[in-house]
Amino acid sequence: MNEFETTNEMKTWAKEHFDNMGIEGVWSPEGTGLTYQKISNDTWRVIRMMNHPTVQENHMKFTTIMMSVGINMVMGDEATYDPPASSEEAYAQEAAHKMEIAKSWSCPKCERILAELELEKAYPSFEGMQEILLEDGNTHEVEVWSYNLLCTCEHVTKIDPDDFHLLAGDYLFMRYVNSEGTLRQCMTRKQMVEMADADNPELGVVLGSKDPDTKERVPSWMWGTYCMSVKRWGLSDEEE
Repeated sequence: MNEFETTNEMKTWAKEHFDNMGIEGVWSPEGTGLTYQKISNDTWRVIRMMNHPTVQENHMKFTTIMMSVGINMVMGDEATYDPPASSEEAYAQEAAHKMEIAKSWSCPKCERILAELELEKAYPSFEGMQEILLEDGNTHEVEVWSYNLLCTCEHVTKIDPDDFHLLAGDYLFMRYVNSEGTLRQCMTRKQMVEMADADNPELGVVLGSKDPDTKERVPSWMWGTYCMSVKRWGLSDEEE
């Protein structure tokens, strides 16, 4: 096996990524079988590791990257577990573990648990376009969205949509508010049936890439959904 070497790009990413996480924050790189926890500004520990040679190799690489930016890795009473028996079991384990991790996320200013905040007041906000590099060397622009979650200490945490989904669940994730104060809430199949049976279709709207009233961008995960529309005039600044 070739010796793993860090690059300047890796160091820059690591410094920003690890500095932005709060004490006791948990990081589980997708598909690696590893989970780490930040115990101080310069020390992390592994708290969960799959019993597999590839996972051990991944851990050595992450440790090397952390050490290159002045972070110590502590080994101790980490929980080891056997590889899943099937892809379905692997997916279920990964999903459950990610949701458990989300419960530990805290405000970087006061360290209050984010799951305890008023998640229903956070809506997706368009942040701009970002150019990403594809495997074939070409580039592609993608939309960048975030959820702005207001803490009781007045700090606003910007949360990635996938992370907000883990934190808040399907109902709060599948909605947005347009600039006119109209809430678009994705409907369940049961709700759509009830609306059809009540012969009251005017309450619902099918979403494309643009809002039907304001023509502004719609979050991509809402495209092709059938939503209930509710006027929400008088939103406070943190709700808009």
